Amino acid sequence: MEGLIEGRMVHYVAYNNRHLAAIVIGTGVPDIELPGSNPVDLTVFTNMRNVSGNKNYGIQFHTDILFDEDKKPGTWHWIERV
Repeated sequence: MEGLIEGRMVHYVAYNNRHLAAIVIGTGVPDIELPGSNPVDLTVFTNMRNVSGNKNYGIQFHTDILFDEDKKPGTWHWIERV
């Protein structure tokens, strides 16, 4: 995929449908069984409220995440332009 290199900012779609900022830290080999797929490893930045209602900042590491134009949970996509 053109422009997909380590260090690029993308969005990771969390399972609650939030789009979280992420940095590509590794690119994989496209999956032959899934044409157009581009698995990447991501560092995802979180800022969600914990059970006490306090903001909880952190990072998560996700591996082999597939690109999805439809922005389904558990996938990545390019950041939307505004």
